[in-house]
Amino acid sequence: MALPEPILDDLRFQKDIVDEARRRIVRYCPEWTDYNLSDPGITLIELFAWMTEMITYRLNLVPDKNYIRFMDFLGIRLLPATSARTELTFRLSIPFPIIPEDTTDVTIPQGAEVATRETEEDREVIFTTDDRLLIAPPNLVQIRRQDDVNKNFLSRMGIEIFYPFTRPAPQSGDTFYFGFDEANDLSGYILQFDFTCEETQGAGIRREDPPLMWEVARGDGVWSEIVPSSRYGEKDTTGGLNNSSGQMVFYLPLDLRPDDVQGRRGYWIRCRLEQRRKEQGMYRESPRIKEVKVYSLGATTRATHAVVVQNEVIGVSNGEAGQTFRLLHAPILGLREGETVEVQEVHDGEVVYVPWQCVEDFSNSTLHDRHYTLDTAEGEISFGPNLRQPDGSVRQYGRVPESVRSIRISQYRYGGGVIGNVPSEKIQVLRSAITYIDRVSNLNRATGGRDQESLAEAKMRARRELRAQQRAVTAEDYENLGKAASRRIGRIKSNTSGAGSAGLAPGTVELLVIPAAYDAIAAGDLSKLTLEPSLRTEIETHLDQYRLLTATLNLREPTYIGVKVQANIVISDYSRPEVVTARVKAALGNFITPLALSPAASQGVAIDDPAASNGKQSSEWQGWLFGRNLYVSELYSLIAQVPGVKHVRDVLMGQRVVTPSKEAATIDGRPADTTPVTVADVRIIYVPADGVLCSLDHEVNVVTL
Repeated sequence: MALPEPILDDLRFQKDIVDEARRRIVRYCPEWTDYNLSDPGITLIELFAWMTEMITYRLNLVPDKNYIRFMDFLGIRLLPATSARTELTFRLSIPFPIIPEDTTDVTIPQGAEVATRETEEDREVIFTTDDRLLIAPPNLVQIRRQDDVNKNFLSRMGIEIFYPFTRPAPQSGDTFYFGFDEANDLSGYILQFDFTCEETQGAGIRREDPPLMWEVARGDGVWSEIVPSSRYGEKDTTGGLNNSSGQMVFYLPLDLRPDDVQGRRGYWIRCRLEQRRKEQGMYRESPRIKEVKVYSLGATTRATHAVVVQNEVIGVSNGEAGQTFRLLHAPILGLREGETVEVQEVHDGEVVYVPWQCVEDFSNSTLHDRHYTLDTAEGEISFGPNLRQPDGSVRQYGRVPESVRSIRISQYRYGGGVIGNVPSEKIQVLRSAITYIDRVSNLNRATGGRDQESLAEAKMRARRELRAQQRAVTAEDYENLGKAASRRIGRIKSNTSGAGSAGLAPGTVELLVIPAAYDAIAAGDLSKLTLEPSLRTEIETHLDQYRLLTATLNLREPTYIGVKVQANIVISDYSRPEVVTARVKAALGNFITPLALSPAASQGVAIDDPAASNGKQSSEWQGWLFGRNLYVSELYSLIAQVPGVKHVRDVLMGQRVVTPSKEAATIDGRPADTTPVTVADVRIIYVPADGVLCSLDHEVNVVTL
């Protein structure tokens, strides 16, 4: 049960004060008979009632103030805003290599700033690259065939014809490989393959859709499919390797690693003959490749909504203990390696800046330790205090900067908030010119930005932490402590039943994690529900402090079930069909969702389950309840309550399993998972214990009776 927040005085201006005073006029002053608002006596009553209400208001703030002081006593602070993240694609002004054997490359430094275009309505949003990016010419060193892996055909290109598939009749599963030198990291590269072939007449396949599957090695024997780009100017023009010349462009993933193929190490791309649709046809004879050239068109790197500040002087020490200084900007992101506070000291007769270490608190700091604490929400830097001990002695926690010494921070990043969740293709402005870089853009929307934690959200977090008591024993403890690991977590649920897995081994705790991708889900981008490795590591590291030594953690995504609703409705007279259908789709999207999309819920405020109005249970609604079935009667009731809907004629439902990693849009904007959803007259969609529902593209039609 939630802790009650008492109201010390519930008197209200009109009902409890003014009206009550007017009723007592007859008893205490019977000669007063004029009760009109223009009467001076009534004016005085309203004046004193207003003053009384103000006192009541201030009195009712006392519980909140005590609550806040108690949270402060527990060391609970408002969590800072989190920054949105995305991937920035840098395009070269000319493909590399510029000429054969040329080694020209270009480096995008860590912290390079790229921004959105500033308009009258929207201010500029700045993103900075997380890592240094080197774009160099790809070094193709091997071309091999599966049935003849000991032979490198690259050296024979231009001299003899390369037949990639079995002769005379290619067989399903035939594969050939392109191997690149591992010295040049191809992670995130945009590669263009130029093929020169002997022209044929199609040889039994459909040129626009050949039965070829392209895959890239991601390390440890793992291969993933890559699709040739169909963006303007990048479409596949090889005709299934049957045209005399043609090109295709691939966008490689960011997490590539060198791998071994038949004992040879490098970065590998392979092409496999596989007929996935009957209309693709099948090769009657193998293509004939004369020459292959590979170029770099650009590369992609990760970026964060943040601005980098270097060598900011934050003040001068007065030589006293417990000094605090504020940065010019806040909130700031967590410090990275090399980002720290530096204090002037004299070494060998020379004044130099010496780096100090950031600590969580000063409890283990000694007089000689160069320690400081950092409040990322407020941008406040504190040095060790001087505290009196129970025996009367005074102890210094942490070293005190010498008097009249300058203090600076080498580098930090500030930014964050929902403003950073910008749509795709919005980050386009290079704030400083980079040689050979023509343009930059974000091919996918930025996600993960959240505003600073509200007081209501901090209260809920305090309740969770008090229940857990800094140890993880029960399933609820793991949920409460896991949620505190990162603001990037939307929901977390302990899967005690082991549903969706082969059963849980004794001592195993399985947690189902839904990332805080509110804006992406509202925009219909389900790919952002992917549990990223960085978030997984962050949660595991945090829970390692509290879990039992005998407990084993297993983090994974829930089972997402996508639901498509087809509804035929009759609208009210004088209502606009496009407005009513938009309202119905919005209502369905806000109901069938893994994360509550209302502003209150996105900040962690408990609100009622929308299903409660349909006769279902009420709970702290944060999204679709794990394992809760969907009934078509709920949709009838939900749609009927939408303003402008007169009647609901019929509702059909369809479903499919949603794998977030396969929901990502391809380079041309199409979803990678194009599995069709068939709607039918079903009454219930059953949800497993580890499952939640999410909305697909709903269809709402306006009909007449």
